[in-house]
Amino acid sequence: MDRFFSGLRIGEKIGLGFVVIGLLFVGVAWHYHQTLATVLGDYRQLQVFEVRKSLALEIEIELAAVRDAEKGFLIEHREALVEETDKHLQALNDKVAALAAVDPDSRQTAASLQGLLSSYQEDFHAVADAWRIMGLDEDSGLQGTFRNKVHHLQELAANYNVDRLYTLLLQIRRSEKDLALRQDPAYREQVRRLIAEFRQLLETSERQDAVSQKLLAELTVYATSFEPYAESALKGGNVSGGKGPFRDAAHRIEAILNAYHVPKLETSVLQLRRREKDFLLRGDESYPPMVVEIADAIRAQITASLIAEADKSLLLGLLQDYQEDFLALVAQRASITILSREMSAAADLVAPLVKQNADQANQMMARRVVEITESSEASARLSLIVVGCAIALGALLAVVITRRVVRRIQLMAGLLDDLAYGSPSHRVPTVKGGRDEINAMGESLNSLVEHRATFMRWWKESMAEVNARRELAGANSDEEKDEAMHDLRSAGIAKLQLLNAIRSRLLQHGERVLDISQGLQAAPGSVTEEDAKALEHAAKGMATLFEVLATEDTPSTLSTSSSRPAASANGGDPA
Repeated sequence: MDRFFSGLRIGEKIGLGFVVIGLLFVGVAWHYHQTLATVLGDYRQLQVFEVRKSLALEIEIELAAVRDAEKGFLIEHREALVEETDKHLQALNDKVAALAAVDPDSRQTAASLQGLLSSYQEDFHAVADAWRIMGLDEDSGLQGTFRNKVHHLQELAANYNVDRLYTLLLQIRRSEKDLALRQDPAYREQVRRLIAEFRQLLETSERQDAVSQKLLAELTVYATSFEPYAESALKGGNVSGGKGPFRDAAHRIEAILNAYHVPKLETSVLQLRRREKDFLLRGDESYPPMVVEIADAIRAQITASLIAEADKSLLLGLLQDYQEDFLALVAQRASITILSREMSAAADLVAPLVKQNADQANQMMARRVVEITESSEASARLSLIVVGCAIALGALLAVVITRRVVRRIQLMAGLLDDLAYGSPSHRVPTVKGGRDEINAMGESLNSLVEHRATFMRWWKESMAEVNARRELAGANSDEEKDEAMHDLRSAGIAKLQLLNAIRSRLLQHGERVLDISQGLQAAPGSVTEEDAKALEHAAKGMATLFEVLATEDTPSTLSTSSSRPAASANGGDPA
């Protein structure tokens, strides 16, 4: 750790501290961002649930509009209602597609809804097509077909409805007989009144003109020939047994009526239409058999009548066509009933599915609200913990960096005090090759102390050597000479040790210079600031040590000058 911190400058340490603290607060901001993103995600989930509920309500409303348009078509049978139903179905499909885009659960529900709506739409179109075949009104489809047939049958039936004319003819003949028997003028007036009523009925009827003209012509013959017969009968003359031209005319009228008489044909046709209307109105399955039964009765009436075979074939053909078309309509109505049930069944499955989706959204929303509340409280607690830890780590880091800087400054201050007022015995801890300014200051201070200690030791040892030489020169006894020699020997050994220490330091500076020179050879021109300072420090250190060695001359001179008198006194060389 010390090596790592010593490799950084003070500014870099402070910058590193700010970076670490900044990273801590970036982490806090990131945690806040994550918490905010989580809250926003939860809010979006709640929005999803609201959208699901809103779309479910819109789908229910649109489904109700579809069903209303469908029921309107089934009642009124209008093409506009088919288009309206399709329009609402398209809008409903759009709502379902929007629901599918909300979330996976809604997508699954939407897929089911789309399948049901597709089935419903197919069934509805099948019902609409069936109604088109059946007839949207009385003039279209099967209804229009058999209605045209039965109307033609009714028109023809009117031509064969001569029951009233036949009755009037019989009443005329009876009054004619009563006139011959009773000779009462009232019967002649009654015959005249019945002839007038017969003529009026022919003129106002809707039967064929040719038949009406033929009957009118015969009626005129009868009326003209009846008057002489009536005059003769009232005078009490011979009536010839009621025979005469009027009688022949009456027989011809009767023959014409028999040729166009199908008993109760028009009444039976009206009964047929009544049962047909009952079925169309109520849809009761008991009416079609009644229609068939009445048609069979009409068929029997036509077959038993005296009308021409061509007329019989025409009437029977129209009746058969009507019956077939009516039975086809009955079958189509049954098919419509089945299709309507299938359509209603498909529509009835949509509403529960939509309600289930809305209920599921409500339940999930309630559960999610509880989860969001709990997670929000946990996130708030975690945020407080993260912020507290960040503040604590920032403060701890500031204390560590400050302490490392201040502690070494305090050591250097103490060393300077010792250097100023005493002899320093300790050194500032440093790391070799460190870039820290405090480390550089420590190294410089340590070098200063070392140089001072070297100078002091060298000076002390030199002075000790001078004193030993001086004592040796002034010794008067062998003991004094031995003691002086011992002191001189000790001083020489101490200086030798000091010289070895200086030599070792010179070697260190030399190795440092050699390393830097090798680096320069490997990368010419790339001298770093640290290398330059190291060269400067090595050169100054070597110069200082050489200065220490240079001071050797002074003690030697002193020792030489002091030893010469002693030698002279002893009469020879002190060595």
